[in-house]
Amino acid sequence: MTPLTIAHLSDFHISAEHRRNHIRRARRALEYARSLGVDHVVVTGDITANGDPADYRIARSLFASAGLLDAGRLTVTIGNHDVFGGVHTAEEVLTFPGHCRVTDDKAKVREFGYAFRETFEHTLRHSDKRLFPFAKLLGDVALIGVNTVAAHSRFKNPIGSNGGVDDRSFELLVELLESPLLLAKRKIVVLHHHFCRMRDVLPSAAHSVWGAIERQTMKLHGKARLLKLFSRTQVHMVLHGHIHVSNEYIREGVRFVNAGGSVLHDRSDDLHITILRVDDAGCRAEIHRVPAHPLSLPQHASLPAEVPQAAMQQFAA
Repeated sequence: MTPLTIAHLSDFHISAEHRRNHIRRARRALEYARSLGVDHVVVTGDITANGDPADYRIARSLFASAGLLDAGRLTVTIGNHDVFGGVHTAEEVLTFPGHCRVTDDKAKVREFGYAFRETFEHTLRHSDKRLFPFAKLLGDVALIGVNTVAAHSRFKNPIGSNGGVDDRSFELLVELLESPLLLAKRKIVVLHHHFCRMRDVLPSAAHSVWGAIERQTMKLHGKARLLKLFSRTQVHMVLHGHIHVSNEYIREGVRFVNAGGSVLHDRSDDLHITILRVDDAGCRAEIHRVPAHPLSLPQHASLPAEVPQAAMQQFAA
């Protein structure tokens, strides 16, 4: 196969109003990826802090400046912040559940699709009016984009941060993964929510009150059936974000790479840029630790090698 190098980034949380240093850090991450000459960049959700038009204008500008607003150069998927936004001030803590309740998630998906419309060109989808799931063919690799942002629910998703794939989207995902067009491809699924246990990633939060709250508001519902599907259809790897660390793990024989700590790592001020090198031998994943100061020299560490196994109104959720 033709070797492919992918930079996996996630969780920029770009905002025109809040914590504008995220813009600088996201720019630095994209510049670093470009400096390596990667073939493709994948960003797995929470690109914006609130999914506002001003946030999207900034994100588009960052991608355009890096020469990435092209389907062959960039793949993006949607995160919960791109749909429901987040809490930024103490006053918003009490009003945020009400905001989530009245959010039109389908309209927000359309806005996301329009904001990054160039990246969805020439993708395989059920119809032109449905953005997710999709498949993008890059030589011998197929990137499969999935929307894991669950609809608001008073009990299952009160503040919009939990995930899930609705039944219709799951059916379409099955059809896509079983498509003959993907049969001989290395299948890499791209989505936002994590499949690992929070206590394994952030053990210090396992017994805290905040940790308990976080575990109830950062779930992926229907995880088991997705794992079973990925295993059965020989998905090569799953890329995600959501938890602000960068790591790799295996669940039910499926390999997962989390780039949630790309620009906002919970335990380090460095940027953590994940580089994937896909070739005949499999896929090697490296986490490059890049100090925010551009004059500093980056460091990187190789992760364990894989055990080989096989226009806005246009879009609807």
